[in-house]
Amino acid sequence: MKSINNKLNSLLTVLFLLIILQTGCSTTVKKPLLLPIEPGVGLSEITDPNQFPDFRDDYDKETLLYSITNSIVFFNKVKSYPNAFSSIGFTPEKQTETLKFFSDGYLRCKTSQELNEFITKNFRIFQAVGNKYEGEVHFTGYGTPIYDGSLTRTETFRYPLYRKPADFRIPYSTRREIEEGNLLKGNEIVYLKSKLEAYLIHVQGSGQIILPSGDKFYVGYEANSGHQYTSIGQLLVMDGKISEEELTLSVLISYFEEHPGDLDYYLRQNDRYIFFKKVLHSVPYGSINVPVTSMRSIATDKKVFPPGSLAFSVIETKKLGDINRSQKRGQIEKSFFVLDQDTGSAIKTPARADVFFGIGDEAMEKAGNLNTYGKLYYLLKR
Repeated sequence: MKSINNKLNSLLTVLFLLIILQTGCSTTVKKPLLLPIEPGVGLSEITDPNQFPDFRDDYDKETLLYSITNSIVFFNKVKSYPNAFSSIGFTPEKQTETLKFFSDGYLRCKTSQELNEFITKNFRIFQAVGNKYEGEVHFTGYGTPIYDGSLTRTETFRYPLYRKPADFRIPYSTRREIEEGNLLKGNEIVYLKSKLEAYLIHVQGSGQIILPSGDKFYVGYEANSGHQYTSIGQLLVMDGKISEEELTLSVLISYFEEHPGDLDYYLRQNDRYIFFKKVLHSVPYGSINVPVTSMRSIATDKKVFPPGSLAFSVIETKKLGDINRSQKRGQIEKSFFVLDQDTGSAIKTPARADVFFGIGDEAMEKAGNLNTYGKLYYLLKR
């Protein structure tokens, strides 16, 4: 009898351990998903203040206030706004109120603690649902290049940027069709020294050109051909030419300087073609038609995020291609308030954001080196 009891006790112990182990596994594997507040919107409202980020701003106040003013100009002029965002509170009127109220409080707060208390008390916080609804956003950078150029074709300046042609439609011809058929002849705006420089303006969406006379010439985005964007950098990674963790703008430029024969092949893998227009302003304008500000303007997919809104970026130190990136959370590198004032050909889905770095070589280099992950939050006054 004692032997039977011992066996029963042993079986019960094993069964109990199995239950504990199974329960433990089920509670540690999954993390809660961020559910969109409305179908098609890339935001999930965070109602628990313990889940709020530390609202620490790493850049200067003047640039933030300038960028806020630009968004207020947009909201005061906008005639229509997407219903998907208005229905959850992001109306132009409410966003104007949000920006003015935030500006006043931001200037009053003397410490990071005061700023966090001010935001927690007065604002609704929404988080970008990110990749797989887990809140992870891939951050990259962009800027405005400055290149030498000419209004007429010469032996030195042979690679044009084009305006939108009279027969433009969506979809238009692919890059290969345009180039092989010389379909845009007569629509040249300006000529550059290299095909890669022209392509980089396609990617950045704007550029400053220094003419032989010393005068400056400015081009801005007008339209695209309607075809899917393909990153030539990612193609180089897929072909084993550059490792994913090493992919930066400077590395990409160096590769094509060393392998000029590869340039046409890779460029023509990207069917999307950008058309430009001459602009009078020296500061680039975003998709909401206001100036973008260095480290204070971001480009996102305007189908999933509300245009012109006040947001907060948290960028981590982990880089694209890091081993076990999904298992180990990165340390915070920078956090800063931004205004959602632009969009881009490659910036699609709620898991992407592009930070504007400014104008010129230094800005372009810094922008090209940003290739990391983080989180993105949107603020709206209660």
